[in-house]
Amino acid sequence: SSAEMAVSIPGQLMALAAALLLGGAVGLLYDCFRVLRCRVRWPLLGGLLDLVFWLCVTLALFLHALETGGGVLRFYMVAALFGGQYC
Repeated sequence: SSAEMAVSIPGQLMALAAALLLGGAVGLLYDCFRVLRCRVRWPLLGGLLDLVFWLCVTLALFLHALETGGGVLRFYMVAALFGGQYC
């Protein structure tokens, strides 16, 4: 029915705010990995940390889309996630 397909503006704003917070968390995770990479000199650590970082980001974005978007990944979610890193 059309009532199920209606877009809730407050719901979308909450999803946007959550994506910005998630972006901040991703930025913090990136900074922690960068510090670890600079302090620990192990040849394979850089690639391993990159893999773990992107797996975490992908999982977080997937779970965020499931929770706030009903399984629909919207462009603004991705943009806010990456934009939240710079706030």
